[in-house]
Amino acid sequence: MARKPSSLHIRLALSASVITLAIHTPQALAQSSQAGLSAASATAEQQDQQPKAGVTVLDQVVVTANMKLEPVIDATSGSSVVTSEEIDRTQATTAADLFRNVPGVGATQNGDDPATAINIRGLQQYGRVAVTLDGARQDYWRVGHGSGSFYIEPELLKQVTVIRGPVSNAYGSGAIGGVVSFETKDARDFLRSGETWALSEKIRYETNGEGKLSSTTGAYKFNDNIDVIGNFVWRDSDAYKDGNGDTVRWTGEEAVSGFGKVTMRPADGHEVKLGVTVQDYSDFITGSSGSTSATLSRYDADTKVRTYTGSYTFNPENNDFWDFSANVYHASTEADQFQVWPRSAYGNSRFYEVETTGFAARNTSRFQALSMDHALTYGLDYYDLEGDSDADHFGKGSQDVYGGFLQWEAGYAEWLDVTAALRYDGYSLDGTSKATNTTPSQDVTVDGDRWSPRVTIGVTPIEGFQLYGTYAEGYRMPHMQDVFRQNGAHGTGYEPNLLLKPEVAQTWEAGVNLQYDDVVTAGDLLRVKANVFHTDVDDYINTVATGRVTRSENVGSARLQGIEIEGVYDYGWGFLNLAASFVDAEMRDGIYKGQTLSDTPLDNVSATLGFRAMEDRLTFGAQYVSLGEVTRTLSTSTTVYPRADLVNLFANWEINDNLKFDVAVDNIFDKAYTDPQSAWSTTSDVEQGKGRSFKFALTGRIGG
Repeated sequence: MARKPSSLHIRLALSASVITLAIHTPQALAQSSQAGLSAASATAEQQDQQPKAGVTVLDQVVVTANMKLEPVIDATSGSSVVTSEEIDRTQATTAADLFRNVPGVGATQNGDDPATAINIRGLQQYGRVAVTLDGARQDYWRVGHGSGSFYIEPELLKQVTVIRGPVSNAYGSGAIGGVVSFETKDARDFLRSGETWALSEKIRYETNGEGKLSSTTGAYKFNDNIDVIGNFVWRDSDAYKDGNGDTVRWTGEEAVSGFGKVTMRPADGHEVKLGVTVQDYSDFITGSSGSTSATLSRYDADTKVRTYTGSYTFNPENNDFWDFSANVYHASTEADQFQVWPRSAYGNSRFYEVETTGFAARNTSRFQALSMDHALTYGLDYYDLEGDSDADHFGKGSQDVYGGFLQWEAGYAEWLDVTAALRYDGYSLDGTSKATNTTPSQDVTVDGDRWSPRVTIGVTPIEGFQLYGTYAEGYRMPHMQDVFRQNGAHGTGYEPNLLLKPEVAQTWEAGVNLQYDDVVTAGDLLRVKANVFHTDVDDYINTVATGRVTRSENVGSARLQGIEIEGVYDYGWGFLNLAASFVDAEMRDGIYKGQTLSDTPLDNVSATLGFRAMEDRLTFGAQYVSLGEVTRTLSTSTTVYPRADLVNLFANWEINDNLKFDVAVDNIFDKAYTDPQSAWSTTSDVEQGKGRSFKFALTGRIGG
């Protein structure tokens, strides 16, 4: 049983007080479902222009590489957004829950660890996908399964933006798979028109695993130039049961999270934001699993995540030369683990520390010439990644990564869009190499650099119908875990590899964006994004086991190709959302020629059918999710995890302007399954996936 915080009774009293006030406070302020803007560019006027309730997800605004506010449906790239409305609809328990309706993205969480791993188009692990929180990179890894992961509490979030493929290279180095950008709430997202302060309290209970959650949010506006917001989340759960009714061992944890943010506008066009996010995870038992005690190692874990961010934007009116943003950040993840099994090793301990410190700056200058609108965006970024552990099969060392880019975008007569970009990336790895236990340690440095181009052409021959094509390259440097990992785990000895080459991704992509109104009935709307892609990754890095030695090697060229579809049909009193991706990912040469890339979800499909009633205050419906088959190769063994098909239900009721009731039923048919993408191997008689679970949430709000 997880330990309860001593402040539980205080929090329950606060929850009851806020909800009681919400029931009796006679405010008639309609709730807004504004799409969140980037921390670098939101203004009150821009927020007023955001799509309101009933507008589709594909109409939601994201910030492009040239810092332009653009609906997803207009983006000439594989882009998606997860809004706060969707986060509330699914009652997300984990960060992996947020990506159910995002094509081309596989997200999973091991049952014994709150960390989440992201796979985009078949690529994941160690920086192939860049994950940021308010612009701060979230880099973490440890030995064993679940490497290349991050920790995010869904309750802290305003929205999530996903950009698939190396077209995301303007957003940072190394992300040949894509970028996942998490954003926390701003005070202006929370406060309603005319309010100077507001307070909300959400309480949630989940039946499977006795999950309890309390989320408190407060914001205050001192004046039009200074406002603050804060959030505190407490979450606790016990071990859950699978679809067979069997308890899945080591699946409970306790988490305390929160963030604070202050926004200052010292003069017209200037904005400064300072933020801190804190996440503490405890009472979870992690490690390697197995069907027998001989193959089992378990650790009582305590993980602390800290993210500090500062951003400055300068975007004066009537000045097309300046649209400037800069941000600095420091993010750290510290994990302490105490061994509890086997008993012969009881009391052993290990720790992992990963820290990333960096900054980024960019500016966009706009002008007109040759009957075309031009936007020239240029910027640079840098981060320092530090890893340390007392486990010597962990890639300890430091990694300095720096880059710059220049992007030109031009539009002609609302039917032609052209983008050309060039990015430079460089890196330096510093660490210790020791090939065998008898070899002296050596301090070594590995470095490299490269230029990567991108060209996109978009054509809109008729209104509502846009075609685009892209060629883009990406550059992913070897990771410290690839280069410096050494000395023994899983019965084999790891060797460092100082001769690893960086991975280079070359992608061809073509897509179509459709947006039509009044298709079948007056007031309905149809939005569809569909694209095909073909990616070759040269010098693909994978772990190779030879005899009793294991190390990372360039194993050849990987080929990933597929189709992604995302569509919404909204007819006022209801809506249908569809998302699907079908991926073929395999090695085209080398020692693994013809084999499927490990951890790649080959196909994913989701469909959501929703209805609205009671003047749109009630939204309810059902969701189908198909988690595609995954092939996983570990050392010399290969395991195929079959497809899992799940059905979920949801209902969201705005009782009044200050009180909301949410219900969700996950896995309503109580299907027993193992998440195909999960890296967590379980015992032979218990499935890893969570069985049927009911979630109930009540949110109260007061303000004035």
